[in-house]
Amino acid sequence: MPLPSGADPEPFAPLAEYIQEITEALAATTTQREVIEIVLTPAVQAIGASAGIVLSVDETDQQMKIAGSQGYEDGPPTLWQEGPINDNVLIADILRMKEALYFEDAGALKEAYPELESRTGGLLPVANATLPMFLDGQPLGVIVLDFTEPHHFTPAERRFLKILSAQCAIALGRAQATVLLEDHVEARTRQLAERTHQLEDEQAAQAAFVAFTETVGSETDLFSLVREAVKALQSRFPGASIVYYEEEDTVWKGRVWSDDLNPELVAVISAGLPGDTPLFAQMLQAREPVFTDVWDAERERVASSEEYGAAANYPLEIGGELHWLLSIGLRDTRIWSEADRGLVRAVGRGLNLALERTETARQLALQNAELQARTQALEAFADLTRDLVLTTDPLLLIGRALEVVMSMLPTGAAMYLVPEGERWYSRVQHGSVNSPEMQAAVDAGLPYAQAQNLLASWTTGEPQFQNVYQQDGTELASIVAHIQATATLPLRIEGKLTGVLAFVLFAQRAWSSVDRAVLETVVRSLELALDRARQADTLKAKNAELEARTQALEGFALLTRDFSLEHDPVNLVGRAQELILSLLPEGTSTYYELQEDVWQLRSHRGDFHDLALLEVLKGGVSRGTILNLERPLETRRPYYQGNFDIETTTVAREAFQIIGATAALPIFVSDQVQGVLVFGLYEAQVWSAPDRAVLETVARSLGLALERSLAAQELVEQRDALDVQAASLLTANEELQAFSYSVSHDLRTPVRHMLGFLQLARTSLDGKLDERTARYLDVVGQAGEQMNALIDAMLDLSRAAQQTLRPQVVDLNKMVRQIQATLLSDLLTRNVQWEVTDLPEVWGDRDALTQVLIQLMENALKFTRTRDPAIIRVWAEDQGEAWKVCVGDNGLGFDPRYQDRLFNLFQRLHSQQEASGTGVGLASVRRLILKHGGRVFAEGQIGEGATFGFTLPKTSMPRP
Repeated sequence: MPLPSGADPEPFAPLAEYIQEITEALAATTTQREVIEIVLTPAVQAIGASAGIVLSVDETDQQMKIAGSQGYEDGPPTLWQEGPINDNVLIADILRMKEALYFEDAGALKEAYPELESRTGGLLPVANATLPMFLDGQPLGVIVLDFTEPHHFTPAERRFLKILSAQCAIALGRAQATVLLEDHVEARTRQLAERTHQLEDEQAAQAAFVAFTETVGSETDLFSLVREAVKALQSRFPGASIVYYEEEDTVWKGRVWSDDLNPELVAVISAGLPGDTPLFAQMLQAREPVFTDVWDAERERVASSEEYGAAANYPLEIGGELHWLLSIGLRDTRIWSEADRGLVRAVGRGLNLALERTETARQLALQNAELQARTQALEAFADLTRDLVLTTDPLLLIGRALEVVMSMLPTGAAMYLVPEGERWYSRVQHGSVNSPEMQAAVDAGLPYAQAQNLLASWTTGEPQFQNVYQQDGTELASIVAHIQATATLPLRIEGKLTGVLAFVLFAQRAWSSVDRAVLETVVRSLELALDRARQADTLKAKNAELEARTQALEGFALLTRDFSLEHDPVNLVGRAQELILSLLPEGTSTYYELQEDVWQLRSHRGDFHDLALLEVLKGGVSRGTILNLERPLETRRPYYQGNFDIETTTVAREAFQIIGATAALPIFVSDQVQGVLVFGLYEAQVWSAPDRAVLETVARSLGLALERSLAAQELVEQRDALDVQAASLLTANEELQAFSYSVSHDLRTPVRHMLGFLQLARTSLDGKLDERTARYLDVVGQAGEQMNALIDAMLDLSRAAQQTLRPQVVDLNKMVRQIQATLLSDLLTRNVQWEVTDLPEVWGDRDALTQVLIQLMENALKFTRTRDPAIIRVWAEDQGEAWKVCVGDNGLGFDPRYQDRLFNLFQRLHSQQEASGTGVGLASVRRLILKHGGRVFAEGQIGEGATFGFTLPKTSMPRP
C-alpha cells in the first residue's frame, strides 16, 4: 500500500490515514495471507523500516511460522526464523508479557539479549520494534520491524503500531469465524427475546422508582418521604416487610412500617430493639448498606412468627450522624441479586438525600422560629420599655422587668437580690419558688459564700447561665434540688453594681442565644430606666431614646417577617438596608462582596448626593483601599466611625468628602464572612449602644436569611444530581447485561460446529489421510477442545459471580478429607505427602467453599507433578476477626513479581507443557471468596513452591 501523498510519519494524523485504509481493506479479507499482505507493507512504509516480518504461533503455542515478510530477500540472515518459540528469547518474552518492546539505538537489542545473535545465527538490526498479537487472550504471533539506522519511536508511532497489531489480530480472528455468523445471528435473536421479557418485568419497578424520585424532589414531611420509599420498594418486592427505625437512647424503635406486619412483630419493633442486636451491629460498624442472605430469626435475636428469606438494612445519615435506618425483609427470596441490591441502594440514597433536605428545611424553620421568638421577645420588650417610662419607682421597675422576662420562660421564679453583710436579701420576687423551705431561706437571707451563681455574677460583673444547675454540695443543696436551670445577671445603676437578677427554672432548658440576648437587653433597659429614675434632668432624652429603640424594634419585626418570605439574596440585602436607613439620619447604604481581591458592589440604597461616588463604587474597589471594608473582614467585628476619617481610604477621596460617619458590619453565612454592609451618614454621628445593637441584630438576621437562601439553592442542585445519577445507573446496568450475554452464549455454538465438522471430515477421509494431515486435524481438534474448556471455565466464572450463597457452619476438616478422597486416582500413581493441621469451623456456603478448596488442592497437585515426593500442606491461622486458610506445595512456584496477576482471568505463568489449565480457576476462587466478604492471596518463588489461600470473616451477616 503506497504512502499517502504529503504524509508526515511523526504526527498521528497521517498514520491514522494508514490505519483507516488498512481497516477498510481488512474488512474484505477472508484468509490469513490476505491479512498479512494488507498489514505488513504499510507498517514498513509508514515508519520507515528497512524490513518487516510476521511470525504466527501454531496451535500448540510452542512453534513459530513465517506468515509473510518484506525486505529480507536479498539481505543477510535474520534473527526471525521458524522453529520453537523458546529458541528466540525475545519473542518468548513478548508473548509472555503481552507487551511490545522497542529498541531504538544501536546496541540496545544486543545489550538486552546478548545471546540472541549466537542462538539464531542471524544478524542483529540497528533498531527494532516487536509487537505481540493476541485475540481473546490467546497468542496469534508477532509483527517485527527492523531498521538499519537508529530510530526513535514517537508516541504517535507506538500508538500506530499498537493499533495495527490489534487490527491484524482481529482480522485473523474474523477470518476464522466468518463461516459461523449464521448460527450467531440465530442465538442473538433468541437472547434479544429473553432480554425483552426481562425488561418488561423490570418496568413496573422502574416506574415506581421514578415516582419515588419525583416525590422526594418536593416532599419535606419526614414520614411522608418514608412512606413513599416503602411504596417504591414494595412495588419491586411484593409482600416485603419494610420498617423505618429511629434511635432513641441506644434503642432502635420502629416509627413507620408496611401494612403486612402482624401485631406481634409491630409490638416488638415499636418497643425497640437493642443496639447490639445483630440486625444493627454490622451496619453500625460499617456505616454502609448490609444485605443478608438466608435470614435466621434465632441468629438475629428477633423473636417473630414471620418467616423471611433475605433482608437488607440501609443506614440513613444526616450531617455525619447515623440515627435512622431503613430495613427490608423478603419472604420468598433468600438471596439478593445485584439488580435488587442496586434498587435498594438507589431508593436508600434518594431517601437519604430527601431526609438531608428535610433536615435542612427543619433547621431553617428553627432559625425562622428563633427569629420569630426574637421578634416576640422584642415586642414584649417594647411593651416593657413603655412601662418603664411611666414609673420612677426602682422596685416597681425591677418587678415589671422580672414579670416580662418570666412571661417568655418556662415555669420558674425570678428575684432581685442584694448583698448585705454575709447574706443575700431578696428585694423583689416574681413567682413561687415551689418549696416552703427554700422560700424561708430566701426570706431569711441566703448565705453569701454558698450562693455560688449569685457570687459569680457579683464578682465578675458578667451574666452567668447554667443549663444544668450546679448545687455544689453546700447546705443549700437539700432545698434547691428541684431547680434545673438558672441565669444570674448583675444590675448596675449609674455604672455601679447594686445587686443581681436571678432566674430559676423548674424544667430543663438550654439557654439559647436569643434567651441570652433578651435577658441581657432587658437588664440593660432596666438599668437605663433606673438611671432615668435617679437622673430626672435627663428623663426627656431617655424617653426619646427608648421611643426610637421601640420604633427600630417594630421595624425589625417587619424585617424578620420579610426575611421569612423572600429568597433572592439581593432583595434580602436591600430590605435590610431600607429598614436601617429609615431609623438613621440621612445617608446611604452599600453592600459589597469580595471577588478576586476586588470589592464588588452588590446592592445600594439611599440618596447619593454625589453621583461620582456611586460610579466609583459600581466599578469595584480594589482590596486594601478602604479601611471600612478591610477592618470587618479581618476582625470579623463591626467597625464604627463617628467622624469619618478621609485618610482611611486611598481611592476617590474627593468623592468621600460628603460622608460624616460610617458603620461597617460583616455579614456571616455558615460562619464565613459573605460580605460587608456599610452605612454612610452625611453628618457626624455618635453610635450609641442601642444603635449598635439594632445594626448588629439586623446584620445577624440578614446572615441567617442569606444562609437559608443558599441552602434552598443547594437542595435544588442535589435533586438534579440525583436525577442524573439514576439515569447513569440504568445505563450501566444495561451494558452489564449485554456483556454477560455475549460471554455466556456467543462462543459455544461456533466451537461445537468446528468440532462437529472436524469429526465429519475424519469420517469422510477415513483411510485417506497422510500422517501430516492427520496431525493437523489432531491439532485443530485439541484447539477446539481447549476452546470448549475455556468456555466452560468462563461459564463457571459467570456462575460463581451469580451464585447465590447459602451460608451455614462448615467443617473444613471434613471437607478436606472428602476432597482428598475424590483425588485418590491421582494420588495412587504418585508419591504425595499430605500435611493437614486441625482446621476450624467457618461460616460460609458449603458448595462454594468446596469449589474453592478443590481448585487450590488440584492446583497444588498439578504443579508438583515433577516432585518426588510431592508435599501438600493445608492449615489455618486465627487472625482475630477472620480465619486465614492456606494450601502450600513444594512445586514449580512462580515469579513473585507477577503474583497480582494470578487471580485475573486467563492469567497463566506456566506453559501448557509445564502445567495444563485455562487461567480461569483462580479467578473463580477470587469471586467466590469476595462474595463471602474475604480476600485471596498468593505467595511463592520460582522453583521453591507456592502458597495460595483466602480469608473468611468470623461473623455472619445480620438481617432486620
